[in-house]
Amino acid sequence: RVKARPPPTRVRPGGLPTLLGAAAAPRGPAAPMGNALAFPAPQNSRAYYERALGRRQDLCTLRTSADENIPACYVRCPSGGARPRITLLYSHGNAEDLAEAIDGGYVEALAHATNTDVFAYEYVGYSLSGLSGAQPSEAGCLRSIDAAWRHCVEELRIPPGRIVLFGRSIGSGPTIDLASRTVEGCAASPLDAAGVLLQSPIESGGRAVFGYWTSMVGYPLDIFRNYEKIGNIKAPVAIMHGTADRVVPVENGKNLLRMVQQPVDPLWIEGHGHNDMPQDRCFIYARRFVETLKK
Repeated sequence: RVKARPPPTRVRPGGLPTLLGAAAAPRGPAAPMGNALAFPAPQNSRAYYERALGRRQDLCTLRTSADENIPACYVRCPSGGARPRITLLYSHGNAEDLAEAIDGGYVEALAHATNTDVFAYEYVGYSLSGLSGAQPSEAGCLRSIDAAWRHCVEELRIPPGRIVLFGRSIGSGPTIDLASRTVEGCAASPLDAAGVLLQSPIESGGRAVFGYWTSMVGYPLDIFRNYEKIGNIKAPVAIMHGTADRVVPVENGKNLLRMVQQPVDPLWIEGHGHNDMPQDRCFIYARRFVETLKK
């Protein structure tokens, strides 16, 4: 019913992925160099964001612990079936933003294909937040997903056991971080989430691009060190990854899977890369994973 283009993680000329690509300025002299390189937020016009997001009835504004405003959309699956449904808390990939994921039809298609509701949020410094002057950073991404979690469990009153955390590409960073800990001042713990779904996840920013040894040499500058956190996740973890991925090599996904407490049979898609993962197969895998979590 809904045909969507998959959200991109773009590669700049010369082959270097934008995971360590563009140019958001770091906050302050002590900010890691990775913050300046790792977050190439799209630079769309205010008119575009007003069209793609501003007119949506499901648009809401979240406030982070640092008093930053970020947009989010709660896309409900209109099909029948018993409620409450599972809600996917979706963390988008890099070099895209919430407006592109919504405007391109991806989030709606995800909700339909998986028979779930999808709560999709924005990172500090992206889309409407970026227009306000905020700069993207790893810490900002973590504040953003904390705000999204709080909204889901406190405002929408979704039980943690009905939430699946879904992160794509660099979105695996905030997803894994949240799933591995509690949120300060929040009674509902992400450790009690129903499951974690990862598509083309990174071991860390440095390991995805430069490999193990270089990431160790540059350890203080590395971002989203998922390999240090994923072993703390109590929920089942499902991973899908293309075997021909040249942006985030499939070894990232395979290495993470080895560290998981409750691994689910993965989906290694032969011959596919980062940006050509077959959407139908990814959605089928996601739906089957969700169905195993329903009680």
